[in-house]
Amino acid sequence: MISAQAVAVPLLQRFAAVYIEDGRSIVLPDALEPYWRGCRGGSKQSEGTKAGVKLTLRLDVLHGTIQGPMLQDGRQHESKSLLQSYSLGKGALWIADLGYFALVRLAQVSQAGAYFLMPLKDGVVTWLEGKRTDLLRVLQACGADEQEYEVDLGAARQVTCRVVARRASEEQVKRRHKQQDEYARKHGTIVSQRQRDWACWTIAITNVPVALLTLAEAFVLLRCRWQIELLWKLWKMQGLVDEWHTSNEERILCEVSAKLLGLLLQHWLLLLTCWEDPHRSWINVSEIVRDQTVVLAHGFAGRLSLTQAVRLMCEAIVQAAGRSIAGRSDRPSTSRLLLACGQTGFT
Repeated sequence: MISAQAVAVPLLQRFAAVYIEDGRSIVLPDALEPYWRGCRGGSKQSEGTKAGVKLTLRLDVLHGTIQGPMLQDGRQHESKSLLQSYSLGKGALWIADLGYFALVRLAQVSQAGAYFLMPLKDGVVTWLEGKRTDLLRVLQACGADEQEYEVDLGAARQVTCRVVARRASEEQVKRRHKQQDEYARKHGTIVSQRQRDWACWTIAITNVPVALLTLAEAFVLLRCRWQIELLWKLWKMQGLVDEWHTSNEERILCEVSAKLLGLLLQHWLLLLTCWEDPHRSWINVSEIVRDQTVVLAHGFAGRLSLTQAVRLMCEAIVQAAGRSIAGRSDRPSTSRLLLACGQTGFT
C-alpha cells in the first residue's frame, strides 16, 4: 500500500524492483487446528503440532514495498505460498533461497520478463554447450576460484541461465561441513563426499545478462536475501509476533493479527522517514516507534489528529541520531558492499 523513493544504491536501481521472499511458521495451540492446520507428524528435530500458521512475505529492497504477510496453513511449504500468484513485473529481480527452487517457476519468471537470482540445487540436470554435464566436475577441473558458464537446466532444457560460482573460503567450508554433520546427526543420515565437495563452492544461477550484472555484483546481491531474515528476526524478537500471555484461543488469534498490523504500520513509518538511507537500522527505528506509541494512541483516541500523531512520530525518527548503522572496517554491512560495487580497489 505504501512505497518509498528508491533507495540510493545504483546497483539496485538497475532493476524495476528487487524482491526478496521468505516464510516463517508460528506454532499455535492445538485447539486452533480448525483455523490453521499445522504439521502433525513433526520430525526428529521437533514434535508435531496440530495447529500452526505460515507467514510468507515479499519485500522490495529498492522501494520498500511489502507484499504480505500472507497467512496460510502451517503445513504449507514456502513454494506453495499465496504470493506465487502475484506478478513480479517486467524488469524486476527476484532473489530467493533453495526452498523456492523449481524449474517451472523459474521458467515462468523468465517468460514474464523478470529476472531471478538464487543458489543452484545439486542434482539438477545441467547442459553445457549442448552436452549433459556434471557441473561440479567442471568447476573442479578448471580450478579457478571464480567461474561463469551459460547453461540450460532441466532434462527438457526448460531454463536458460548463467551459472556463477566462487570457491568458498576455508572458514565457510568448515562452517558448512559442521552444518552438514549436525543435520546428518539429527536425521540419522550420512554426508556423502559429493555433498562435502559441493559445500566447497558457492554456486548461484541467474538470467540477468552479463551487461547488467557481473559475477562479483551477483554475489553481493545474493547477500541481500539475508535482509528478509533480519526482518523476520525483528518481527519475532522485537515484535514478539509468536508470543502471547493468554490461554484463550480467540485472544491468541486476535493478538497475532494485531501485532502483524502494528509491525506493518512500523514498516510504513520507516518508509516515510528514512528508507532512502541505505544504512538505516530497522532495529533502532523500531525502538523509536515503540517509544512513540503513546503518541499514536492519542491520535486514535482523538486527543490530537491522527495526521498530527503520525507526523510527530516521523519527526522523532528523522531527528534520531542512531537510526543508521555505523561503518565497520572488519565486516562491511550489506549496504556498504552494495554501494562499493564498481569502485576500484574495493575487496
